[in-house]
Parts: sequence; structure tokens; C-alpha cells
Amino acid sequence: MRNLLAMARRIIRQIVRDKRTLALLIIAPLLILTLVWYIFGAKTSEPNLAIIHYESSDYLSAFKASDYTRMSPLQARQSLADKEIDAYVDLKDPIKVHLEGSDPSRNGLAMNKIQKSMQKMQQLSITSMKNQFTDVIKAQQKGIQTQQQIIRQMSEAMQHYAPGALAQIMQNAPKAEQPNQAKAAEKVKLNVTYLHGNDDLNTFDAFGPAMVGIFVFLFIFMIGGVSFLRERTTGTLDRLMASPIKSYQIIWGYMFGFGLFVIVQSFILTCYIVYVLKIYNIGHLLDVLIIVFILSFSALSLSILLSTFASNELQMFQFIPLVIVPQVFLSGLFPIDTLPSWVQAIGNLMPIHYSTEALRNIMIRGTGFSGWWLDGLILLLFSVIFIVINILVIRRARPIAD
Repeated sequence: MRNLLAMARRIIRQIVRDKRTLALLIIAPLLILTLVWYIFGAKTSEPNLAIIHYESSDYLSAFKASDYTRMSPLQARQSLADKEIDAYVDLKDPIKVHLEGSDPSRNGLAMNKIQKSMQKMQQLSITSMKNQFTDVIKAQQKGIQTQQQIIRQMSEAMQHYAPGALAQIMQNAPKAEQPNQAKAAEKVKLNVTYLHGNDDLNTFDAFGPAMVGIFVFLFIFMIGGVSFLRERTTGTLDRLMASPIKSYQIIWGYMFGFGLFVIVQSFILTCYIVYVLKIYNIGHLLDVLIIVFILSFSALSLSILLSTFASNELQMFQFIPLVIVPQVFLSGLFPIDTLPSWVQAIGNLMPIHYSTEALRNIMIRGTGFSGWWLDGLILLLFSVIFIVINILVIRRARPIAD
């Protein structure tokens, strides 16, 4: 135990003296997360739209002036060419939509808004036709009743031979009413409820749990792997293996030494994203920290393992496309339900996949221990497996047996 603590103290002193490593370990993730927050947390920009030939249109009310600029055809074509607007709608029958077209994302925003306006226009048209049809039927029914009343009065007058009675009845007969004008369609209000989250949930809030796991894993993987590689290339590890120190003491010494900074980084990163960036979180901070801590040790143990297969720092960084990038795509940051089953199976073999599920259950769904214990246990198993393999690799490389 004394040898293990001595190794841990040496690693801690070594990292404290290396200011660049400390900056990369703590400050760099905060800066990158802030940049990601600004990008994904920003509100979706509204498309710039216009309408032409609106003067005689019956559906102008569906295209509000606050959403659609009123322009002449010449102005609209020029503004579209200058990219001042994303699209304009020609309300002249048949209705046409003209898109700028160079940016698919802007095209989608424009079409989405135009389709909403077209739905309002259709509602107005249907309501107008329905009201007109109803008014016509009512007018016809009232006319029939009036005619029946006149016929009845004429029959009574003829029976009594009243002079001029027939002319008087015709003069006093009520005239059929004209159909009323169509009423404007009433706006339907939907009562929307959310099982998890709310209508203020933005893209960064949805991506946040995955981003926490990705950044923690990435930076710890780089720092841990490069630091352990430096121990090998400088000959420090060879001297340790030639000493009476046990193989498991060497590995656990490195784990404890780096683990202190792993815990500090995880704590700062988690508190920063929750309290400074104010990501959506309805779970307990302690649950979030536990998952992040466990994931950090998984990343550290894996980086130590892979560093044994690299001879320099460049080769260590070459593992990033093989180890980190697939985990980013299969972590749950993007939907994988539609991918082939063998790709989903690969995703189930990656630690970040389980940290993302656990953190989403905690932060967005608000579950407690019952919602993340299985994912946390799997992350612990990853750490144990990597540590055991590290010990076996060190034991095989030692010039003397334990």
C-alpha cells in the first residue's frame, strides 16, 4: 500500500508541475463546451419571406405582415437574387413558391413556415365554403317556409273571397334573406403536455448529456494515454517493473494519481454545464457526478491500455479516430434505431453509449438510482476489465515475475 501511495504522489506532483496538461485537462473542455452551447443553444433563426400579388387575394389574412414582407414582383425577384429573402409566395392563382435554394436548412425553414400559412389558408377556404353552404341551406329552408305560409294565406283568402286580400298578402310577404358572409376561421388552441422536458428544451439540452460524456472521455483519454506513454518512453516504467513493486500496484498507482485530477475535472465540468451554462437538469447533481466519475475511470483505464501499443505520442493520437469518433456517432448523440443491427451491437460495446443513457435518464427524465444503476454497473465492468487487462500486460512485459 505504501508503494502504491508513493506512486500516486509522484504522478500528482508530475501533473501539477505540467501547466499545459492542467490547462488541457480542465480549461480546454470548458471552452469547447461553451462554444458548443452557443452553437446548439441558440434559437432557430426565422426565415425571411415575402409575398407578391396580394392586393386582390382572398387569403391575405393567412400571411401576416409580421412574417411576410409585402413586395412587388420586381422587388421580390431582386431581393431573392441578393439573398435578402429566403423565399417569396405568389398569391396569384395558382399560388407559387419561389425559393432562393442555395442553403437546404434555410429552404426547410422557409417551406415549414409557408406550409403553416397554407394550412391556415385552407382552413379559411373550408370554413368559408362551409358557412356559405350552411347559409344557402338556411335561406332555402326559410324560403320554402315562407312560400308555404303564402300559399296557406292565399287559400284562406280565396275561401273568404276577401277583395284585395291576395294583393295585400303578396305585398306583406317577407323576402328571403341573403346568405351571410363567411366568418373567419377561429384559431384552435391545443393543450400540450410533456412527460419529460418542456417547450423550452433546446438542442443543447437534448445533446448535453451526451456531450458531457464525450468531452470527459476524450480529454481524459488523451491526457492519460500520453502521460502513461511518456512514463514508458522516458524509462520510468521500465525501472518500476524492475523493482519489487507488484504489477497491480503499478497500475493502481497510476489510476489513483490520475484519478484525483479525473475527479476534479469531472466535478468542474459537471458543475459548469449545470450551473453556468444552465443545461436542463431535473435530476440530482450527485447522480450525475457518480456517472461522470465512473466514465472517467473507464476512459483512464482504456487510455493506459492502448498506450502500451503506441511507441510515440503521434501513434497515441492515431487511436482517437478508432476509439473516440465511433463512440461519438454511436453514443446516442444521433439516432441509431434505424441503423443495421450489427452497428447497434457495436454501439452497445462502447462506454459512452451507457453514460449517455444514464445521464439522459437523470438530467432529462429525472430518474433516481433505479434509472441508472444498470448503466453505471456496465461502466464499472468496463473499468474493471480494462484494469485487469492492463495488469496482465504489465505482468507479461516485466523482466521479473510478480
